[in-house]
Amino acid sequence: MQKINTEHALPLFLKKYNGEIRIAPLAMNIHVLMQALADEDMDNQQLASVLHHYPVITARLIALANSAWLCPVTPITNIETACVRLGHTVIKSVSIAIAVASAFNTARCPMFDPSRFWTTSMLVAEGAGLLATKLPNKTDNRTDFINTAQTAGILHNLGLLWLADNLSIETTEALQLTADNPLLTVNQALMQRVGIDYCLIGAWIGKQWHMPDELVVVMQHHRDNYYQEHSSALVVLVGAAAKMISSMLHECNEMPDNQDLHNLGIDKQLQINVFNHLANKFHSTQELAKALFL
Repeated sequence: MQKINTEHALPLFLKKYNGEIRIAPLAMNIHVLMQALADEDMDNQQLASVLHHYPVITARLIALANSAWLCPVTPITNIETACVRLGHTVIKSVSIAIAVASAFNTARCPMFDPSRFWTTSMLVAEGAGLLATKLPNKTDNRTDFINTAQTAGILHNLGLLWLADNLSIETTEALQLTADNPLLTVNQALMQRVGIDYCLIGAWIGKQWHMPDELVVVMQHHRDNYYQEHSSALVVLVGAAAKMISSMLHECNEMPDNQDLHNLGIDKQLQINVFNHLANKFHSTQELAKALFL
């Protein structure tokens, strides 16, 4: 991948589209939501109490619990039962996804595929969290780090949502380029058509929304091989998970061996185990994404 001059790309983009771009405020307080969902000690009743403050998320979760994806024997009519049936991992990923998606109207972009986007986001979140459990160093804040890796995975491609909403024509043209030329990545096509990629845009949005620096850095650098050589473990884990899912989307059954993961102490067999786990979850996650966003 060609190295992008991040020092100049964003200022040039902002100058070019001055007056035409906007940052929609989050309809839901995602900061409070992420902090609450990070508490692994919450039982289902406490989790439901948090979600009661987010009626849109609550409604969507109950609908999901009653969908063909889960096929309950009897109707699920309350968020407490939905939490039991869906489980904490799904609740966390889906809740953050719904909160983020509420700020964007991707229907403006005909080439944007919400099922593909959210399948990628949720699997990268699961992959990053699973890779975090394979790190050899055991620290006191290990659970917090795993939760952060999962959240970073959900948000890693946030910039593409913004582009599909705010520069829908240009983004449609870029996505069409990738459809016509499978060897062209989405970021390469966006650079050709818009002059910026979704990683830089995602980091810019994260800063405007006052997200933690750890998440902003992941959004900006998870696909930057030049940066990852000297980056934090969080960037490497999300980047590696993203490469695994990209490989699956391109119907490649071979796991891309990742030297940066080796450097963190995650050997090839552990990488294969994570890859196979995600591959086994691919179809069910696709169905989950369709149930939520189509």
